[in-house]
Amino acid sequence: MRPTSPLIAVTTSEMRSSHPVTATPQGDPPQQEMALGIRYLTAIEAAGGVPVVVPPLRPETHEPLLDRVSGLCLSGGPDLNPVVYDQRRHELLGPTWLELDDFELALVRAADERHLPILAICRGLQVLNVARGGSLHQHLPDVVGDRINHRQREPGHQPTHWVTVSRPSRLAGILQCRRTRVNSFHHQAVARIGEGLVETSRAGDGTVESLEAVDRRFVVAVQWHAECLVDRARQAAIFSAFIEAARRFECGESLLRVA
Repeated sequence: MRPTSPLIAVTTSEMRSSHPVTATPQGDPPQQEMALGIRYLTAIEAAGGVPVVVPPLRPETHEPLLDRVSGLCLSGGPDLNPVVYDQRRHELLGPTWLELDDFELALVRAADERHLPILAICRGLQVLNVARGGSLHQHLPDVVGDRINHRQREPGHQPTHWVTVSRPSRLAGILQCRRTRVNSFHHQAVARIGEGLVETSRAGDGTVESLEAVDRRFVVAVQWHAECLVDRARQAAIFSAFIEAARRFECGESLLRVA
């Protein structure tokens, strides 16, 4: 039997103005635009899924969307507004967009309640952690110093530091290793871990680099941009495991509908 190609919702956490784009006589007028790295979509497609891009809409729109998908990928993006985890704004906090935060938090909570498989990347890990009651370090260098540059200048396909993976964990089973090199493009990081989540890897400076849920079949979150590293078998395996979990979810949901 041919494997199914499950629909995967992928969030778009980046918003930008089209003003910097050179206007042409045939072009659209400048306006606010969504931005999403194509590598999220190609990584999901290569693993056997069909990505569906989700714009930041009103929170109440998530239910009909989640009725139709078998997994949720939370993409990277800007800092979260600290009001969502009851803290005051740090002076070095990056740009935030509270409406986006509210939508993504509502979306991931609804997906979590449905036991949808979730893969969260970079900002996505932070959204997942906050959605489950956790908090963030708003300016990571204040906590861990600068021994590791978590805002690397090297290209995304180039790993720059090691993480140590905890065993037993789902991530260790996927990667089949205790240490792996990753890239790093984040400003915030996990402080208090959310309910039902456990850390599954750390960087050498103590930064939490991945989380997973102990009360779900597949909720995996990595702080690095795994979509930029899928030419490496261990990182591609993260997407393969996610899509396989989405297939199992899809089959289970189909059986429930038939019953």
